[in-house]
Amino acid sequence: MTLSKQARRHGGFMATAIRSKSSPAFLVSNLPQKQQQANEEQDEDLNNVPSCDDIVDLRKLKDKNELSQVVLTIAQKVLPEWKNATQVILDRVSGAMTNAVYFMSAPDLPRVLLRVYGIGADQIVDRQHELEWLARLSTMSTTKSPQLLATFGNGRFEEYLESTTLTHADLHDPEMSCQIARSLRQLHDVVQDYPPPEEQAQNGDSTASFRIETWKNISQWYTYMREELLTQEEWKQKLEFLQVDKLPREIELCKNYIQKYPSPIIFAHNDTQYGNVLQLEKTGELVVVDFEYAGYNPRGFDIANHFCEWMYDYHGPNPASMDLDQFPTDEEQLRFLTAYIEADNEEEQHEEDSETKINNMTKDMDAKTLQQEVLRWIMVPHLMWALWGLVQASQSEIDFDYFHYFTQRLQRFRKHLYEALEEEEQRR
Repeated sequence: MTLSKQARRHGGFMATAIRSKSSPAFLVSNLPQKQQQANEEQDEDLNNVPSCDDIVDLRKLKDKNELSQVVLTIAQKVLPEWKNATQVILDRVSGAMTNAVYFMSAPDLPRVLLRVYGIGADQIVDRQHELEWLARLSTMSTTKSPQLLATFGNGRFEEYLESTTLTHADLHDPEMSCQIARSLRQLHDVVQDYPPPEEQAQNGDSTASFRIETWKNISQWYTYMREELLTQEEWKQKLEFLQVDKLPREIELCKNYIQKYPSPIIFAHNDTQYGNVLQLEKTGELVVVDFEYAGYNPRGFDIANHFCEWMYDYHGPNPASMDLDQFPTDEEQLRFLTAYIEADNEEEQHEEDSETKINNMTKDMDAKTLQQEVLRWIMVPHLMWALWGLVQASQSEIDFDYFHYFTQRLQRFRKHLYEALEEEEQRR
């Protein structure tokens, strides 16, 4: 899976995951009237996005010319500038883990990104929820995201950004890591404009399983395993060997442990691996893309998830394998977390006295406190993505060893869980 320079551009290959179903209406049910009105206006913007019900069936469209003709027909329907186009050039972007992504171009027309949703993904993806967040984010001055141009039955067209996708090596670059931290903080602060329902946010309640993305995903994907896979003899044998019968109890132990350490609820991306971060060519700014899993989640989860992604090189020789040596060192963690905290301090300095100085001792203490919060959550991303990998292993046709990915992440979840419980027992 060697990544060409062209394929790294724009981030079309970003390795994404399957989001859970959630109710879009729930997001605005208890918001203040002013904010609910804002949400409704953004949802109305989504309704104004051109759309059609046509399907791009990649299983049948093996011939590139046939695929191009189908895509051209759809583009002529939903993209005004493409109404009179007579041809389309499609370049498949390598590395996508859930969707098929293409650069789409034609003479005298702006380049567009085409995304065709993965086979089986819509069984557990709430596309409406994802698109609503895209519509909201694209209108906010504090965040940057590609414009949603149009949708069709199993995909969408997005704005093409002149940019380069980050690489695995970029995560270890000190300057780039700090830039990612600041971008993540900007996304987290979206919660100030779109707060969760009041009962969800009170007391940093990060364990409400029916409201928080993490627990919804875990519950839904575990249910899929139990009801769909354990009823098939082939899968049953594989999974019994991994003692998945212990998972319900382990999930309960995980929840009971985590609820003792509340983490603030923020707007989380939930999948900030390097392939979902673009660097704009003109300004050097970072843009976080692909919001299939985005929603309200504990801060500790989102940062812990990013740290876990340091261990994966999706374009290396073993893309499904975890490299434990790549997990950020203590120094790298604190650098990232300090930049995350300073993103707020920098904003306050602009608003208040320009001579305000940040006390280094306080800054270091805050970073270490946040580090403790993040590391307590480290087991949860492993659990969630383990179950995601299992779902993908049973459905996806993408060339990626999802079952190996599942087993490794399950092992890490159990290791972190039982170590945390043992440490807690020793403190008693």
